[in-house]
Amino acid sequence: MVRPTSVRVSGVTVTVDEARLEATATPPRIPAWRWCLRAALIIAVGVVLVFALRGRVPDPAAVLDVAADADPRWAILAVLAQMLSQVMFAHQQRRLLAAFTVDVSMPRALAITYSRSAISMALPAGSAVSAAFAVQQYRRRGATAATAATIMVLSGVASIVGLVLLYAAGLLATASAEHAILAGSATIAVTGGALAWSITRAGSAAPRPAAPRPETRWPAANKVLEHIRATAHRARTVPARHWAATIAFAASNWLLDLACLAAVARACHLSLGYTELAGVYLAVQIVRQFPVTPGGIGLIETSLLTGLVAAGAPQTNAAAVVLGYRLISFWLILPIGLATYLALRRPPNPQR
Repeated sequence: MVRPTSVRVSGVTVTVDEARLEATATPPRIPAWRWCLRAALIIAVGVVLVFALRGRVPDPAAVLDVAADADPRWAILAVLAQMLSQVMFAHQQRRLLAAFTVDVSMPRALAITYSRSAISMALPAGSAVSAAFAVQQYRRRGATAATAATIMVLSGVASIVGLVLLYAAGLLATASAEHAILAGSATIAVTGGALAWSITRAGSAAPRPAAPRPETRWPAANKVLEHIRATAHRARTVPARHWAATIAFAASNWLLDLACLAAVARACHLSLGYTELAGVYLAVQIVRQFPVTPGGIGLIETSLLTGLVAAGAPQTNAAAVVLGYRLISFWLILPIGLATYLALRRPPNPQR
């Protein structure tokens, strides 16, 4: 699955840097102090993992026995769910591109999705490099630099909204009737308000000349604020139907990734209900937003294993579930992403 891309505001500088836009997915030059800080964080995470997993890691032979006894039918469903999750993210990108009249075929959008996933998982600066790669691919299909950067930002926003809707659904499923009504009303109000704001802005007249804005003492801050204003203005031109479809695809992306985990759990005969499993999954997503290690290696496995055991799952079965889920949602995507990345490096076919 494609996790939601964390696009920093400074990344919008691609709109004015043509050389960077044409570069392939090459990791940006990172200062030495940042490498030292990252190394220190990884060491700290390693120490935490050792203490967190102490006494929780079962015998590897027992885990392999559970994996060998897994139900192949549920395992196949887990792979299909993860593949459909990638398809939903590709549709999410295509819908935003279509809102800006940029046509990208579904095969190419899916190839970009797999390539971005592999890049973000494999590289230390994966999120930034993945974003730069996507911008480059969108520009090859006719998007302007400003449009490509805006789509990256809006896609990240849609992914966050989709995850929030998934959290809201979890609250509705576990809360009492009174709290469920309040949570549902709040979710509908927030979503409806956002769509109404989009409709109002999209249907307004041509933009009026911007009033002079006072300059601050920091030119860099002025540039960042100007990028934010420009992105917000372009976001207001997206029709409500595209916003609704984009958010629906984003929520489906998360939901199918959860379905992958649930299918692996059933394959490994995990004795947890879907409500408990969804709660553990949603809790792990908070940890996933901190890209301390490439692809969350170590962090996600530890968090997921700890959550499953804390929810009452046997350690052996829980470890087998974590192993199977990460094999499908992480390691299986890497070779596919490498293949699609190499295919995308070829000159685009104008007929596609």
